[in-house]
Amino acid sequence: MSNDAVPLQVIALYDRACPLCRTEMHRLKAGDRHNRLRLVDIAEPDFDPAQWGFELDALRNALHVRCADGEWRIGVPGIAEAYRAVGLGWLTWPLRVPGAGRLAARAYRWIAPNRHRVSRWLGYREAGQDAAPHCDDGHCPTHY
Repeated sequence: MSNDAVPLQVIALYDRACPLCRTEMHRLKAGDRHNRLRLVDIAEPDFDPAQWGFELDALRNALHVRCADGEWRIGVPGIAEAYRAVGLGWLTWPLRVPGAGRLAARAYRWIAPNRHRVSRWLGYREAGQDAAPHCDDGHCPTHY
């Protein structure tokens, strides 16, 4: 690969409006020395989920990550792929422990649609606001 070639990127479709999601994805991107992780904010007003082949509700309920080879990883496997992309894949070793991956996936299925509430519990705050947005019926709004 020449020096001018663009490295194959992993693309994470994430909710920047979620304090926990934003913090984690931006932390990963900050350590991305080889520009292997591209972040796409699904909370942007002009974001078009159809261009990615997903419904917005699906994107709101789980991190979607497109691997460099074009395959999609959703939820916990997507998180692991984002970590691998920036050279931190070794931190995902607990997911390989028998049963741990299933347990993590089960927890994620609850955390993802309640991400703003979880952000509040963990002390994350919206930029310039006192608290994260309120979540009704277990689903958090995307645009504020």
